Amino acid sequence: MQDFITVAIDGVAASGKTSTALRIADKYKFLAASTGSYYRAVVLKMMAANLNSDDISGIQHFLGEIVLGTEIIGNISTITIDGKSFEEKELRTQEVNKNVAFYASIPAVRQRLLPYQRSQINEAHTNGFRGLIMEGRDITSIILPDADLRFFLEAGAQERLSRRENDREHDYLAERDKIDIGRTIRQNGVHKIDTEVNNLDAVVAMISTEIDKILST
Repeated sequence: MQDFITVAIDGVAASGKTSTALRIADKYKFLAASTGSYYRAVVLKMMAANLNSDDISGIQHFLGEIVLGTEIIGNISTITIDGKSFEEKELRTQEVNKNVAFYASIPAVRQRLLPYQRSQINEAHTNGFRGLIMEGRDITSIILPDADLRFFLEAGAQERLSRRENDREHDYLAERDKIDIGRTIRQNGVHKIDTEVNNLDAVVAMISTEIDKILST
């Protein structure tokens, strides 16, 4: 029987990645890591430093100076920057929503966060969790390509927009989709799930089935 599992959840914006990851984390006593919140925190700090997304030199200097840390609240891994943690409302402002995809697409930003994201496996291990479930962009293909299980969640643009509106959040989905269109998704071994035709309970059940197969071997 495998005693520690890594689960990678990828997908387009508003496809249900976070809700799914949290439900699975609660069910199996996994540590949940949302990489979108990591990027949002870094973007928030860069915006506070008046760094434009086209100021690559300034961004590289900024990234070289900051210290990234981890604070675990319950079963959720949260990022700290220079010892500061962030509230969800800070990371979900309209200004951050509008700019996060542009900053996050910068190679230097992605390279800076790559080892930090992978370090969450060790955080889960050392803090006694049964596994790590990480959700966000490129998790199945770049961040955790060797995860025990990899899933890609998808849904139609109108459905995803409706979800954001129901949450009273403007997430600039059309703009984010344009930026994401060039992303390469590693297909081999990735389970695709349509969250428009499968509700959250069904998605959790599908993923649980695959987790249980590993736990029972």
